[in-house]
Amino acid sequence: MGAPRWDVSNARPGISVACAALHPSGALLHVPFLTGAAPALPPAVGINGGIDILDARTGALRRRIFLPEPLAMLSTDVDGQHGSFLAIDENRQRIFALTTSGLTVMQLASFPLGIGSLSPTTGSISGGTSVTQRGRGFQSGTKVTLGGKSIAVTFKDLNTLTFATPALSSGSQQLLLSNPNGESVSLDVGFVAN
Repeated sequence: MGAPRWDVSNARPGISVACAALHPSGALLHVPFLTGAAPALPPAVGINGGIDILDARTGALRRRIFLPEPLAMLSTDVDGQHGSFLAIDENRQRIFALTTSGLTVMQLASFPLGIGSLSPTTGSISGGTSVTQRGRGFQSGTKVTLGGKSIAVTFKDLNTLTFATPALSSGSQQLLLSNPNGESVSLDVGFVAN
């Protein structure tokens, strides 16, 4: 069973989607998955599954976490569309999942890199616009390229970077973020220079 595709174009952090959890930064979507059909009756035995962490903008799978036991209610909620299984703590460090034996808490060593939002999204072609980049999985060595130009970045925390835009050609600019471990993510229309 492949990763489900979700339309989260109108989703906002803090908005609940049945059986899925949108990371507070708006960058990542956490979705339960099964690797086989759910059993006809509880208790849920003999099935495997876990949580997929998807890029909230593209739906691309960023990380798959297998759980030692099935998520609760998957034995009756066979389409995975109605139950609430997942939550993320307010500090964005832990994932909580309801499994067949109770609450399972996962603390990831590192979160996948993800782009949430830029503020502002437009600025002058001459550069110098102060931008706050929200997302997830940023590291102190995260590099940013805007419109093909490398720029100096200030690391605020795992969810926030700031930078000033360079001089750019007019129009839409691609935003590319890269972590020291080689992980990267891009946004084709990350910023518009005018």
